[in-house]
Amino acid sequence: MTHIADDSPTTPDRAAKARLAWELYHGANGGEIGDLITDLMHLADVDEHQGGGAYAARQAVSNYLDEQPTWEPTPVYLGQYQPAGQDWITVAEGDESTEPEDVAGCLWHLMQKADFRTGEIPEHVKDLARGEVLVADNGTAFRVIKNPALSG
Repeated sequence: MTHIADDSPTTPDRAAKARLAWELYHGANGGEIGDLITDLMHLADVDEHQGGGAYAARQAVSNYLDEQPTWEPTPVYLGQYQPAGQDWITVAEGDESTEPEDVAGCLWHLMQKADFRTGEIPEHVKDLARGEVLVADNGTAFRVIKNPALSG
């Protein structure tokens, strides 16, 4: 049984734990990660680990699937809007593989609803990606920021 604590490591944290073993194995034997996993199953058989390789593989898959919900990437960029006099509302998120301009582009429809001119929105998207805060005539504000949860 796998216990998942609130401070569970993320996918990159867990991958980093295995990286040295993978690099050593791959450097010596080549192949794919699946080859390492297969050889670890054989090791469990030869060394007579409880249940052998098949049990270890089933347990590993079960643990992996149990941990999946904790592995959601933390958004790096947040696309937000703020109706006049209200709190900021996050409507778009982007992880480390996303550019700020992609997140800003997700605000396009809301900018149209706030009466920004459609022809000017591509430039507004670039402005948002650079960190500017835009305010429509109706008082609705738009921004793309780095996730404050990542600072510290």
